[in-house]
Amino acid sequence: MKQIPILFYYEWLHFKAEKSLLLFSALLLLCGFYGIYSGTAEISRQRDKLAQLDGIYQDNISEMKTKYPGDADAGDIGYYHSAFSKNNPDNWAALSVGQRDANPSYLKIRLLAVQNQLYSSENTNPDKLATGSFDLSFVFVFLMPLFIIATGFNIFSAEKEQGTLSIMLSQPLSLFSLLFSKLLFRFTLVLVLIFILSIAGWLWSNAVADLRGLAWLAAIILYSIFWFGVVLCMVLLKKSSAFNAVSLLGIWLLLTIILPVLINVTAEISKPVSEGLALSLKQREEVHAGWDRPKEETMKRFFKTYPQYSNTSSVGGKFKWKWYFAFQELGDQSVEKLYHQYNARLSDRQHFASTFSVISAPAMLQEVLNGIAGTELKQQLEFVARTKAYHNRLKEFYYPFLYNEKPFTHADFSKEPQHVFTAGSDWQRVSSGLLTLFFSTVVIVLLTLIISSNNKLIND
Repeated sequence: MKQIPILFYYEWLHFKAEKSLLLFSALLLLCGFYGIYSGTAEISRQRDKLAQLDGIYQDNISEMKTKYPGDADAGDIGYYHSAFSKNNPDNWAALSVGQRDANPSYLKIRLLAVQNQLYSSENTNPDKLATGSFDLSFVFVFLMPLFIIATGFNIFSAEKEQGTLSIMLSQPLSLFSLLFSKLLFRFTLVLVLIFILSIAGWLWSNAVADLRGLAWLAAIILYSIFWFGVVLCMVLLKKSSAFNAVSLLGIWLLLTIILPVLINVTAEISKPVSEGLALSLKQREEVHAGWDRPKEETMKRFFKTYPQYSNTSSVGGKFKWKWYFAFQELGDQSVEKLYHQYNARLSDRQHFASTFSVISAPAMLQEVLNGIAGTELKQQLEFVARTKAYHNRLKEFYYPFLYNEKPFTHADFSKEPQHVFTAGSDWQRVSSGLLTLFFSTVVIVLLTLIISSNNKLIND
């Protein structure tokens, strides 16, 4: 073991002289910096759009004041006026965008039936969604293993093929010490790159490196150890450099691409979610049926939920906003059970996929990083639930005006509830993912020890 520091030093000299290693390191750094820039730009774009909503909101209020210069019917305001539910990103989201590029960063909310408003989104390029965002998490999950493979696949075979292995082993040097020092240097190099990119990402995105920073580093370091273990297992088989390269690239393709796709496809097939379409159709049918249903029947059903407004005046005769919003409310009530089933199905599918992600370290690391950044499906479902609760607050604000026939004044706009949601980290997902990565790393380390013991490398 006393030889390892000397061998480590010579690996450093070799690294400075070997242009390919320098090139690989520079490419990973460049990709990492671009990933930081790309993720930060995406989140900045979303924040700019969210910031513009305040102006749109105020313009809409000005339009309402112009249209109704005096006291207004709250029904007119509730129908034509819009508020916004904002899904404000945490700074960490710039490092792991997750599903924020696939889901809306805000929802436009009116007093009408809310269910169809909860799932509206902007048109997005499907090719972009298929490839995902090129952020820092992408670099660590997909590109860092390729760097480890590129710098480690031939640490034994190259010496053997160049005829230098026998010369080196003729010295008082064990094969284990030689391989260990080579891997130790490369692992140190990867650690330096991890810290440089992570710190740069935190500074660039203004992410607070609190406990989340420790979890971020722990997950990525465990992941890198896992891939070094995979490389060492292949090296210990003492095959040719070409065999090692092709085999390791095949393993990378299997773990990073094929298995995650199979997991997602299996989850979609095993856990189908049909409630979304049924919810939309049933609500639409219920709302449309409200036009033909007797007004007295509609109001009777409405008063079961809102008995405090049962003393309102009759809605007979000409069109009344209170009747219109009553059957909008009944439309929401008719699909309340489907709404909960839909969310439960989506959560169940996500849990199913997460459970099987244990067979793919890349998929597990992505979940951990998304969990730290608060960009998983779970946070999106929470945003939708909070938006639905916000719609209830709007109803609590407008219904007294509407059903007590109280005039709505210009001053009342300033009292309208506002809503901004910021997703937090999913520590349950993070902790379970870290534990899974730890056990995956332990398994691969044990496998390398078994192979090296069978090849008698430890005692060589």
